Amino acid sequence: MSFVVGSSADIFPADFARSVDAELWKRYPAPRESSEEAWRSDIVEHEGWKQLQQLATSMLGSGHPSQLAGVDAYQMVWVPAALPHVEHVAIPNAADPLQVGSLPALVEELRVFAGAASLPTDDVELMELAAHYLEDDLAFDKDLEIQTYVQLMLAAKQASARGQALWIAS
Repeated sequence: MSFVVGSSADIFPADFARSVDAELWKRYPAPRESSEEAWRSDIVEHEGWKQLQQLATSMLGSGHPSQLAGVDAYQMVWVPAALPHVEHVAIPNAADPLQVGSLPALVEELRVFAGAASLPTDDVELMELAAHYLEDDLAFDKDLEIQTYVQLMLAAKQASARGQALWIAS
């Protein structure tokens, strides 16, 4: 799986992307138009997503409003809008609803988590940590939750800077 900053057309087939857009942007403020290509994170393991959710919940507490806990790595988007919680939007002809979270709330939650876990939030430090896992054969399949955090934080910061949505591509 990976994290993608861009439009629904960067994630879904054209017809389904139009259905997603029709439902999504009538409920939430549309993101900034961009001529830039979609930004894609490095690929992370699905297990890393589950481990990140568990670690964040244990460190932040289950009562903490969450953009991570209980979110499936499937049909998920964080939009550049303030939402009190992750919402579920029915999409015509889709078996499952689209999960919609708040990008600003996600960034804040990741910052709080990083502070509790003594992880970096600075772009350069995040990229150095990502490079460490890519280049070290012994570390490549370890700390999957940290690798997932790094890619998600880089993607969330990129989405915030661009004013675009952040999607999970599985």
